[in-house]
Amino acid sequence: MTKVRKAVIPVAGMGTRFLPVTKSVPKELLPIGTKPTLQIVVEEAVSSGVEEIILVSSPDKKQIEEFFSKKTSYDRKLAEAGKEAMLSGLYSLLSKVNITTTMQINPKGLGHAILCAKEAVGDEPFIVILPDVIIESKVPCCKQLIDAYVKTGCAVNATEHTPRNQIHLYGVYDIAKSEGAYHYASGVVEKPKAEDAPSDFSVVGRYLFPSELFKILEKTPPGKNNEIQLADGMNTLAKEGKMVAFEYEGRQFDTGDPLGFLKANIYYGHREFKNGVSNFIEEVIERNLLMM
Repeated sequence: MTKVRKAVIPVAGMGTRFLPVTKSVPKELLPIGTKPTLQIVVEEAVSSGVEEIILVSSPDKKQIEEFFSKKTSYDRKLAEAGKEAMLSGLYSLLSKVNITTTMQINPKGLGHAILCAKEAVGDEPFIVILPDVIIESKVPCCKQLIDAYVKTGCAVNATEHTPRNQIHLYGVYDIAKSEGAYHYASGVVEKPKAEDAPSDFSVVGRYLFPSELFKILEKTPPGKNNEIQLADGMNTLAKEGKMVAFEYEGRQFDTGDPLGFLKANIYYGHREFKNGVSNFIEEVIERNLLMM
């Protein structure tokens, strides 16, 4: 079985839910604590054994390429000031992985973004990471998917149980059969009403696909909003019995949503700054109670 060496990360989105800040700062560089969300997911990939990452970006987001470069004027000034050690963690990460960028000139959906990485990926299995989703877990989520892929030989996508009152916010798997944490999917339904949902297993932003997906996406006609939908490609794999929804171990934070972004900062901030965050939260709660 071919080793999983590559990951595709789509970063071309406009980040409109975070305007006005995303008018000049890419959403993927907004910080969780002191790290951008994009760095956090790249660390997950590298910890999982990924050797090459393909960023599918936009010409308007040059800041992302600059962030992963050691040759900016800021890097030079930091070195001249004798403070380059402050970026030692990032530099160490960059020494372990090859990061390249391909452009999505005219965004036409997530499926189209992945298709833009076809040449860079080649004929290899690959991971897709949605950078909005950061996952806290003992074993990196991408590593869990790789292990599940080795076991099943199928496309493997992360899933988790989702409360019925939130199911309309997510893609949902239609499950044909289950074997422990391995749920063989017969399809994916995009954001169904609770009463129409085929299960409570939602799509999480981590996927592992065979290179066969590229041929499928090339044949996939545009769907909603005239976009090439990844879900349509997933449905083709599912109908062929080649897709597993894997119930990963961990906790996800959707940082693409302002509330989810705040929750992630509190969670990771508490770990980084400990008592300072706890004391402040208690203070805020106490003040709000007094004002009620």
